[in-house]
Amino acid sequence: MVCGKRASVFVSYLGDYLCAEHFVEYFERRVFEAVSHFRLVREGDRVAVAVSGGKDSLTTLYLLSKFSGRLGVEVFGIAVDEGIAGYREHKLDALRRLADELGVEVFVGSFKSYFGFTLDEAVNVLRERGYVVKPCSVCGVFRRYVMNAIARERGASRLATGHNLDDEVQVFVMNALKSHVDGILREGIVSEEVGALLVPRIKPLYFIPEKEVLAYTLIKGIYTPFVECPYIVYAMRRPVRRWVNEVEDEDPGFKYRLLASKELARKKIKAPRKQPTYCRVCGEPSANPVCKTCLYRAYLDENYRLVVEKKIGSINFARYGLE
Repeated sequence: MVCGKRASVFVSYLGDYLCAEHFVEYFERRVFEAVSHFRLVREGDRVAVAVSGGKDSLTTLYLLSKFSGRLGVEVFGIAVDEGIAGYREHKLDALRRLADELGVEVFVGSFKSYFGFTLDEAVNVLRERGYVVKPCSVCGVFRRYVMNAIARERGASRLATGHNLDDEVQVFVMNALKSHVDGILREGIVSEEVGALLVPRIKPLYFIPEKEVLAYTLIKGIYTPFVECPYIVYAMRRPVRRWVNEVEDEDPGFKYRLLASKELARKKIKAPRKQPTYCRVCGEPSANPVCKTCLYRAYLDENYRLVVEKKIGSINFARYGLE
């Protein structure tokens, strides 16, 4: 308790209640201090905010727009229309509504325009092939490709995402379960600057629990439709999320300790600095000779497979675990 007013939010790791006014002040101060302390942006930056229309990305757009004068940056939004019927159109409507209120420009790119098919169409192919690759894997790879392309085309020097504390610890657990050390080392509050084609990522909500983001949107009236992606049922993240939340409920602060463990691992095991490498097919940044975007496109689209094979020879999909 700070002021004696009616409590609105219980912050479990503080063991205290805050009224709406003091919670908003506390929330915004923490985000601004994270942006400033970790130097996520520099004066004069043109910051693209990847906005899905969900609570986290809308909050990121709202706050960076609010802080833009103090930070000396220009902010605009980018969105990806994957082509998920009954879901994406509702989220994009919420995004456009907020962007209009803020006076922020938003640029939208679609899977259809970049790859020639929607995610719904891609999932039909994945289903026929027994879901060897899950929809979320394909969607994540394609979304990152489109977001980076739009951010770069629009002159962004930073690409902000709405990843919150829960997102970060869930990915950490999944990477640990898969012994994916490179993934652990790569996923920080700010990404390394690697070549001119990859716009550096920043995560202003890195230390903010998902429940606090939800409370903030409700207090501030930031609207997002409560519709869920139909393909989330295939995601490994679901059981991991459930487990992490159960432990947090029993032991408040568990998520922060997980995040601290990740940061200690990243500090102890320094990722070697690599020279930028590029996909031999599309020319985009890639750790491998063929980027995952081109690999998945070839897997899903026979015509694109022929394009890839003209450049690099036949593709052994089994080698990549796709058969």
